[in-house]
Amino acid sequence: MTTPHGRTEPWIDIEEIVDQVGDIAEIYLVPTGPHSWDLSNNLPAMTQVYGGAGRVYPVGHEWASDPRRSPLRFAYSAAEGPKSTTALIDDALHMATEAGLFDNVQTTARVRLTGVVVGIVADRAMVKLDGRVGIVPDALAFPGLPLERSLQPGQEVTGLYDADSRWFDVRESRLEPDVALSSYAADDVVLVQVESVEADRASVFLHPLVTVDVTHTAVTSNPLDDLSDLLTPGEVLPARVLATGGEWHLSLLDIDDDEEPVAAAALFAGGPPWLVAAIPADVSEQAAPATAPIEVVSFDVEIDVADPHAETHAPDAPVNTPAPAGPSPAMFDRSRAVRRRPMPEPAEAPAGPPAAAVESASTKSMSLTIASLQAEVRTAKRQRDEVHGQAQGFAIELEHLRTELRQVEDHVRRLTQQLEQSRTKLRKSRATSSPTDAPAFADPERGFRFLVERAWATRIPAAEQPTCPLGDYSMGTGFLGSLDALHGLATDRVADVVMEVVTGKAALSGGRELHQLRTDDAGGSPQRLREDGARAWRVSLQSNTPAARRLHYWVLPDGSIELAKVGVHDDMRI
Repeated sequence: MTTPHGRTEPWIDIEEIVDQVGDIAEIYLVPTGPHSWDLSNNLPAMTQVYGGAGRVYPVGHEWASDPRRSPLRFAYSAAEGPKSTTALIDDALHMATEAGLFDNVQTTARVRLTGVVVGIVADRAMVKLDGRVGIVPDALAFPGLPLERSLQPGQEVTGLYDADSRWFDVRESRLEPDVALSSYAADDVVLVQVESVEADRASVFLHPLVTVDVTHTAVTSNPLDDLSDLLTPGEVLPARVLATGGEWHLSLLDIDDDEEPVAAAALFAGGPPWLVAAIPADVSEQAAPATAPIEVVSFDVEIDVADPHAETHAPDAPVNTPAPAGPSPAMFDRSRAVRRRPMPEPAEAPAGPPAAAVESASTKSMSLTIASLQAEVRTAKRQRDEVHGQAQGFAIELEHLRTELRQVEDHVRRLTQQLEQSRTKLRKSRATSSPTDAPAFADPERGFRFLVERAWATRIPAAEQPTCPLGDYSMGTGFLGSLDALHGLATDRVADVVMEVVTGKAALSGGRELHQLRTDDAGGSPQRLREDGARAWRVSLQSNTPAARRLHYWVLPDGSIELAKVGVHDDMRI
């Protein structure tokens, strides 16, 4: 940490930092001045620290060539001090975790305990232990992930508790990725987060420790599209699981807006989903927040001119001014004060002419001296006023620049959100084949069969098609008529679900809500049967929408499918 210009203490709370991370980091306070300039001259470009800012340097030397590994934290005022203090503590915790320092800590106070999360406050989870409270920062849960996506109130966790710092390390309680993802099944729609995007491929996080490569054809049906125009790093979006297990396959194609993704995997037993569906951001113009005023250092200088006829008092004894102290962890003494430098004692006047003559000459000389000093005082005051005015001007200009910076940052944020929303709309427009892409058929049944087969060829990878064939199916006399009468759902969507039914994938997808169509609403009622032995089934075309559509079909004794009708949720006819 460093001190601001004109202050002996930083706005950053050093005592808090020492208390929180003093056992894993060496902490220094460097006064801004000769020491900070000397330090800056010996550090690589973009890694210096001075003027009241703070910086944490990680283990190793990678930060010397990549300054982003050691971010600079500014504190221009008392209002900004707490934020920078917390940021520096978090930086130290993350760097110590990455370097394995917590794994090497061996103290008698570090014991394994089990507790319950009681809340999350100021980026810290509070865990009620046996008569104690443990504090969990994100670095000791899942580094780089907000705590709200790892832990939640009421959740039980086990970890290592340090009585000195009260840090509670719960990383050992994390679920293995294959265990966390075990609930995902083929054809499920799940949430993923975009990691990186190139023109012809992308990578997404299925789990913070599991990345899946997504091919160009799994994102858009247009071979000329650049994926960087459709996806944004960090964006959360739905994807369909094509294959699970050791090698995951995902597709972003043919996912309707009303198709509800399954809950994202939890990273800890009993924890919250690590991802939630994105909520469209409000990108309207907002007023910039108020900023704490900048403390302006006063340059007022009081210059007193002594009266030559006034009684002269002996000055205080000279005080020896110590040399500036060097940077040290012990520079936390708040009792230091600046002392005035004593005025030099006047020299004894030599013997001279008689008193009257001396007084006349002395008075004349002193008058000239006073006039000269008064002129110098007026000049010094003018210079003082100019410097003070310049300082005030610089402070106002700095305040304007900081306000302008915030406005630019807000504008960039809004534009980034608008860009992400535009990419999402463009991706959705390319993710589903338009009905105009399908050839026209005079025979409606043949046209619908084309859409079903196209869905099969599009969504089932070629390598899996031999083991996932398109089963035999027929259409009942009223099916196409009910399809023509259906409003609010594209025929392509119905063909998609029919493909899932005839391949058996609908039975593997919880979102399809496949179940028997019973004789009445009672839960224990028997399944509807036809005279030829066919059994009635029902599957969801939509979910979480008013009058959600359903598909009714028969499974014949030979195992083939007969499509009966499409209708709304409350229509139980077949």
